[in-house]
Amino acid sequence: MNISPKDAKRDYWLIRLYYLIWLGGGGFLFPYISLFYKQQGLSGTEMGLLSAVGWTVALAVAPFMGRLGDNLRNPRRLIQVGLLGAAALYLWLSQQTAFLWMALIIGVDSLINSASDPLSTSQALAISKGDKTGFGSVRVWGSIGWVFMTPLCGWLIERTGLFSMFEGFALMSVLSVVVLQFMVTNPPPHKASDAPQLALRSVLQHLSRDRSMVGLAAALLIFWLAGYGASQFETIYLNQLGASTAIIGVVNTIGAVIEIGGMFWADRLVRRYGSGRVLAVSMLIYAAGKLIVLLAPSVAAIFVMRALSGVYYSLYVVSSIAYTAEGSPAGQGSTVMALYFVTLQGLTQLVAGPLGGAGFDAFGAYWLFAIAVGGGLLSWIILSLTGRSRSPAVPA
Repeated sequence: MNISPKDAKRDYWLIRLYYLIWLGGGGFLFPYISLFYKQQGLSGTEMGLLSAVGWTVALAVAPFMGRLGDNLRNPRRLIQVGLLGAAALYLWLSQQTAFLWMALIIGVDSLINSASDPLSTSQALAISKGDKTGFGSVRVWGSIGWVFMTPLCGWLIERTGLFSMFEGFALMSVLSVVVLQFMVTNPPPHKASDAPQLALRSVLQHLSRDRSMVGLAAALLIFWLAGYGASQFETIYLNQLGASTAIIGVVNTIGAVIEIGGMFWADRLVRRYGSGRVLAVSMLIYAAGKLIVLLAPSVAAIFVMRALSGVYYSLYVVSSIAYTAEGSPAGQGSTVMALYFVTLQGLTQLVAGPLGGAGFDAFGAYWLFAIAVGGGLLSWIILSLTGRSRSPAVPA
């Protein structure tokens, strides 16, 4: 489908607005969801099991949803269904006190919403591919949204209670659906006629023969497995260290502020040094941030860690997307991103969620940061040993 330069320019601003609202809306919910679970009486193990339920469903359906998106003329419809479903389901979740009902709701949300992330990324890649700044220039707007939404939600929670985070998330999800409705650019970047539609088995065989993609899978698996516990219970740890809800909101904003400049910087670094090298360095920065908390556990140390996280995350998001796209068979970008960032991550969280919860119950949050440091260092080693030769960061 050919679109006019005017429509292309309009879509470029609409995808930025979409990321601002979509990822910014997550700032209403995800930094505070563990506080809601704790208020409802859940243990750390039960919180981990809720995560495992969601990922169990996602890892089963995400490759097929991503593949469906690769073959549809307008995969935005799948994203819209997922976003509307998430809005309704999380409002329902806010009224629950029983663990089983929570698990059911989380599972249904994963079923209908599992492809939203990879398909949104494919949408952004399709629209930004002609712009010299790249994917980071789109993704940065999600960080801008997070900067505004997260402290706003903390302020609202202190005045109106935890239900306000569910209301804000639902509103942002609905607005995201409205913005998507006005776009005309159709992802994925390749039309069906550009490359043969490979069977899922053929895609997996292609990836298994690529040393760099196998190394990427191993590094991400270890990285997610080791770091999930520290991430999951960081908010509760801050609360234990004496931070108020408003301070927690500010802490969760620091990294996003740095990401505003970091995303553009990451685009330039990927073009200059290659996505594999930048991704490996991001793991080192991640480990350094967690080490600071390990050496000096305090609210101030978590502030510093969050600042470093803004640098790490900017490099990680842009380089991991580029690295994955470069290793994908032509026309299978959404499928491969779903395999890596939903299915593989889901398999990891099946283990990481319950283990992190059990570790928190047994030892507290402090030692979870030590595990995260080790995971970041090991992931850096694997990527350094298996990384492919430098290649242009052009989406596959």
